[in-house]
Amino acid sequence: MEDYYQILGVPENASEEEIKKRFRDLAKKYHPDRGGDAEKFKKILEAYKVLSDKKLREEYDRKRKLGSSFGGFNYGYDFPFNFGNFEDIFKTEDISSLFKDIFEDFWPFTTKEKNFETLDIVLDLEVNLEEVIKGTIKNINYKRKIACYNCDGTGSENKNFIKCENCKGSGKVRIRSNILTGFIFETTKICSNCKGRGKIPEKICSICQGRGYITKEENITIKLPSNFNPREVIKIPKMGDQNPSTKKYGDLLIRIFIKPHHQFQIKGKDLITEIEISPIDLILGKNIKIDFFSEKIDVIIPPGFNQDQIKIYNKGIGGGDLIIKIKIKPIKKLTKRAKELLEELKKEIEE
Repeated sequence: MEDYYQILGVPENASEEEIKKRFRDLAKKYHPDRGGDAEKFKKILEAYKVLSDKKLREEYDRKRKLGSSFGGFNYGYDFPFNFGNFEDIFKTEDISSLFKDIFEDFWPFTTKEKNFETLDIVLDLEVNLEEVIKGTIKNINYKRKIACYNCDGTGSENKNFIKCENCKGSGKVRIRSNILTGFIFETTKICSNCKGRGKIPEKICSICQGRGYITKEENITIKLPSNFNPREVIKIPKMGDQNPSTKKYGDLLIRIFIKPHHQFQIKGKDLITEIEISPIDLILGKNIKIDFFSEKIDVIIPPGFNQDQIKIYNKGIGGGDLIIKIKIKPIKKLTKRAKELLEELKKEIEE
């Protein structure tokens, strides 16, 4: 009996989704139309058919435990599959749909018409922590696509078109895959010659070379207010790419990334820092000033303080807090007199 789990390379407790994902990966690798091993592909398909079907998998698992000498499966298929009647395997909706998806991976833009491209442009902007706290102004240079001014986005110098001979004006061409033997899988793809339009320019535009768009350099200035929320994506409408056919614009989306800081750690919206004080200061109390981006913040340690941190509200980023962790500074050496004073202090406190 074949070890179907080993063939797919999945554990015995693999979920249906894990089995399907693994099958997709192996089918792409070993599919005969991609130069793969036909015999290996047969085994992969057989394993998937059994393990993806709940009843077949239960029967298979039961017979694995009992041993392979108890006969074959009996759910409408003889195992191993008779590949002379290979088409029967594809009669289930799941297998047919899955192969359709895999087939489209082999030849992109098969059944759906390709959009121009996503029109939104996403840029990453790196800032330092001080700029987030105090606010800043940033100049951004980037490139975007806009409709060609020479052909008005048509790709044609004279705006005249002729029928595409590759697809006979339909915008689509049919492709066929002979999966092993006895079964032909057929689907359509967008014509690469006319990009699905069914027609091509009579004369290619000399400016955009028939693409319908040109690349434009942009320079914009954005103002970031003090204590802005860096997690929010800044959206600038209609500053993305332009579809040359519809003339529709996308948006410019700017994501903020904060550089690491030597003093403050960023955790969500909170800022975390650390101060070191002596055990005596914990007992007697102490006022400490810390530098906070050209501002002095008073940190009050009350007498007998026994917490490990102090929180200062609304001093983080985007409404977060400043958390100051207290670290006790070890006393490296005590003189005889210091020990005597500490003993006296201990008695005084205990009394």
